[in-house]
Amino acid sequence: MALTDTEYGALEDIVGPENITREPAILDTYTQCWGHKAVFDQKFSTRPGAVVMPGSTEECQAIVKACNRYRILLKPFSSGFEIVAFALAHERAILLDLKRMDRIIEIDVRNMKAVVEPYVNIYRLQREAMKHGVTIGSIGAGPSAGVIAGACCHFGGGTTMVSTGGLGRNILGVEWVLPTGDILTMGSAEAGIGWFSADGPGPSLRGVLRGRSGANGGHGVVSKVSVKLYPWYGPPDVRFAAEPGVPPSGKRLTEVPPRYRVFLIKFADQDDMFEALIRIGRSEIAWALMGALVFPSGEGNDEQWAEIQKMQAAGIQFTKLAAEGAAVVLGADTPRGLEYREKCLMEIARQLNGGPIPIPPSDQAALFASAVWHFGFVTAAFRRTGDFFVSPTCDASPDMALNMRKAAQTLIKPYMEKGLLQDQGEVEMFLCPKEHSSLGFHQENVNFYDPWSPDSVQALREMAHQTEDPKGEFKSFGVPHLGAGLQIEWVNHVHQNFGPLYDNYDKWLRQVKAMLDPNGVGEWSAYIPAIFP
Repeated sequence: MALTDTEYGALEDIVGPENITREPAILDTYTQCWGHKAVFDQKFSTRPGAVVMPGSTEECQAIVKACNRYRILLKPFSSGFEIVAFALAHERAILLDLKRMDRIIEIDVRNMKAVVEPYVNIYRLQREAMKHGVTIGSIGAGPSAGVIAGACCHFGGGTTMVSTGGLGRNILGVEWVLPTGDILTMGSAEAGIGWFSADGPGPSLRGVLRGRSGANGGHGVVSKVSVKLYPWYGPPDVRFAAEPGVPPSGKRLTEVPPRYRVFLIKFADQDDMFEALIRIGRSEIAWALMGALVFPSGEGNDEQWAEIQKMQAAGIQFTKLAAEGAAVVLGADTPRGLEYREKCLMEIARQLNGGPIPIPPSDQAALFASAVWHFGFVTAAFRRTGDFFVSPTCDASPDMALNMRKAAQTLIKPYMEKGLLQDQGEVEMFLCPKEHSSLGFHQENVNFYDPWSPDSVQALREMAHQTEDPKGEFKSFGVPHLGAGLQIEWVNHVHQNFGPLYDNYDKWLRQVKAMLDPNGVGEWSAYIPAIFP
């Protein structure tokens, strides 16, 4: 049952009639995403009862209290990342679109922190911080991803994690509207002495806030966050441009900023590449580090696919480069420091039978933009006819990541031979060494499929189900889908099936859910319910 007029009116009184809607045509714009055909076997997900746009913490709090009063599910989102942002268990649920809460409240260079609201995205904060000689660490979700979403609510790897750390490590303070409607301010911010520490005496609340993979809007609204800042060695501004006649979407970074250098290193095989990533990370010389994803870009899916086919016809094996290469960005505050880092990098490459591949300045600039903002070559990599799917994924030790990659290649091969999934000869991969690489890798095996072909969609589902089978060969690689960060629980049952294999972690996660959300108003599709239905 959708919302009653009384329930809708109570929410309308909070935000005003211009900031709430239940018009079907508008609601349906919130129910389409690239993964729906694969996951739900239809273009649309469940239509929300309403979309509400709060403009302040106080309005968020009032909405949450109204949802408790009327037993309405709620899911907040900022950037709207993938299927997890919009999936709803039923129509008695509302979406909180937080786009009105878009302020950069503070950039504190002296104390290296920034305080932002939910709709501030990575690109905007990066560009603003650069004016002050600082930058942020972020996940590889693209420049439009929300800062709060990446730090507090979701999961992933980022190319700069090798120098900045990532995820919960960069949280310095949080204002959190709990599912009960209470407001929790963490750490030093609660005492009114500044947003410089997320933790006070006793256990850290950051683990409750985000766990391992984030709650994806399943336990209230994070209305403000303070994140760490790091040195930026480049100029206060960087320039993006496009050739005459090229649309705005084709703008590219024109050059690598001073005090940064970009290298593409090719190794003899995957084992040497992985070992090199480990050594580069542990030597602490890299500013950004990733597997070498070098793809042609295009204005749309068809244009990009045509460019990929041209490269294949010319014998350019960019998938092989992704399997055996690394893209490295070095940065330093002095020319001498930059020179030292380059010498160290070349020595590591020499020891592991690798060497730099000459690439033109335009491609260096594109790789740099990909490393900093996660667009450029990489954004174009994940679309064939509109969709891609990630399965399996891995955040684990280097050996486990390498073994999973080889297993994934074996898994997809029969489908590739039948032409049902991407047929370029090797599994695509997105790889980020995490922090100093001694802690492991974030890896995604990216498989192209055709959403317009029922056979291709079915092949994708079959392959995904094999990685989700708790009795299958992938069970030893950890919980699938970014450690249960991309699943829709009532479809994939990832927590329900894998929890008993891993120390019954689902039991503790459900207890956290029940503690924070006694009335069960936090939408749980991309998180976990207190009791499995």
